[in-house]
Amino acid sequence: MRQRWTLLLSFSLAACGPAAAPKADVFTAPEVGDAAPAFAVATIGGDSARIGGAARQPVTLVNVWATWCGPCKAEFPELQALHTTYASRGLRLLAISIDTDGDADVAASASSMGATFPIGRDPADQVRGQFAAVGIPESWLVSAEGKLLWRHSGAIPAGDPAVRAAIEGALSAAGAQ
Repeated sequence: MRQRWTLLLSFSLAACGPAAAPKADVFTAPEVGDAAPAFAVATIGGDSARIGGAARQPVTLVNVWATWCGPCKAEFPELQALHTTYASRGLRLLAISIDTDGDADVAASASSMGATFPIGRDPADQVRGQFAAVGIPESWLVSAEGKLLWRHSGAIPAGDPAVRAAIEGALSAAGAQ
């Protein structure tokens, strides 16, 4: 039976030809230590936020979420706790919604969860593609120099020591006090 599957797979791949072979870098996620993808998003209220690129940015914890995502909602108190603890030391927390609904719906949801940090909007879901993310919520810590320092798939657990250690290290390296 195994020979038959191997033969079938070989025939299928040969029939597709080299043009159908996937590119090696299509789903390659940036690794910790790599340059983070540079992007800008509109925020609720009409401003914008930029990550990476040539200009130095604040140490930023980027979180991608949606209003309909249960784990995202469960994670918001932890995001707010991180913002409350580290904003005065220079951490920017940016939660980017992939909802296709309007700003008002996203703003109402974020407000109902107690968010006081910036909420970005990415209804085209481009940011997740740049980070090769496969789900939500997902979070990335980006240094002031634009390097990816930490990444986490799924909701950040309350009191998670890994994210706190990464933030502390990034803020120390950036010279924040």
